[in-house]
Amino acid sequence: MKTIDLDVCNRCNLKREDEFLRDLAYNEDRYINDLVKRAREEPESPLALEALKQLSQRLDDQEEECEEEMEGLFSEPNQEDGDMPGVPGRNEIQEEDILNALKEHEERGLVSIKDGKVIVTSHGVKKLAAEALQRILRSLQHRNSGVHREKPELGVELSLRTRRYEAGDDYSLVDLEKTALNALKRCGEFRFEPEDFEIREEEHRAKLCAGIIIDESGSMRDYGKLEAAMETSLVLSRLIMREPDNVLKVFAFSDKVRRLEPWAIINDVISGGDTDIRGALAAFRRECRKEQGDKQAYLITDTEPNNEDGRHLSFENAANGLIEEASRYRQEKIGLNIIMLDEGPELKKLASTIAKKGLGRVFFTVPETIGEVVVEDYLSGRM
Repeated sequence: MKTIDLDVCNRCNLKREDEFLRDLAYNEDRYINDLVKRAREEPESPLALEALKQLSQRLDDQEEECEEEMEGLFSEPNQEDGDMPGVPGRNEIQEEDILNALKEHEERGLVSIKDGKVIVTSHGVKKLAAEALQRILRSLQHRNSGVHREKPELGVELSLRTRRYEAGDDYSLVDLEKTALNALKRCGEFRFEPEDFEIREEEHRAKLCAGIIIDESGSMRDYGKLEAAMETSLVLSRLIMREPDNVLKVFAFSDKVRRLEPWAIINDVISGGDTDIRGALAAFRRECRKEQGDKQAYLITDTEPNNEDGRHLSFENAANGLIEEASRYRQEKIGLNIIMLDEGPELKKLASTIAKKGLGRVFFTVPETIGEVVVEDYLSGRM
């Protein structure tokens, strides 16, 4: 059985993943006040653990500055809050501690703070994507012993446009029909001169035009589904953009569809609203009409369609619209890959219809494994 040669860098394997950055990035509420509250409520989170280090350091510094005033600070344990003698109360994390915890990541250009809210920079998002990809590839490597596969030869195709021959042009690109017509027009017979030769132009085409289409409706916030979808989007973005000729288009949708920059999804996705799957698919289809090469759409959702053009619809009507759009994908030779994070009866019915009509592929998975499912399928398809 053939397996995938997953090119995992051993040097990267030695690096520990930045859990603090990851915990911060996939947190919906990133205002400083919200982070203080969360650190107090979730004392085992990476954010809280780092803030506690800063709290401890802050108290130590204060004690050195004013030792007498600090005497007895921990002499009586606060049993109600679960504090222990000599240990800072975990509910005492302050804004200052959160800001100090963020300081190193700010200095490294991974995050910035704007109007009291933490923004993950493009540098930080790329770091998240690289680390998540390595984690997924390591997991897949445990299940696949490496067998080398040659990459497909993709590059240029000939367009219908021609131009006059120039010294050094490849004769295999000569358009014989137009060259012959030029000779006949010039002298009435097939007696060729250099000026008669027409060369077909090479048209560089994208190896892949991919669309990542993420459902940001309200239900995606449950059970870490939206976070898993965003991380999978980042990983897929990193894989796709390894090839400079590839084209990537990212969309987020609920009852409205938004085009996003590939690295902006961490900061721009806000859950809420209905689910207009047809509108999201149509947006990508229109965007990639002028692109050349293989075209693939990756749709990540957890619920059945219930909206179209801002109107709430029954499942039957919305599903019919989705089937119609999927048919257009087949007509325009766009691969449709639907990743479903739920197995409700209506979703299974819709998936069965899509499969029977040969309109696309449907994967049922869970947030914990969505990255592995999508990455393995993508790599298999590009080998």
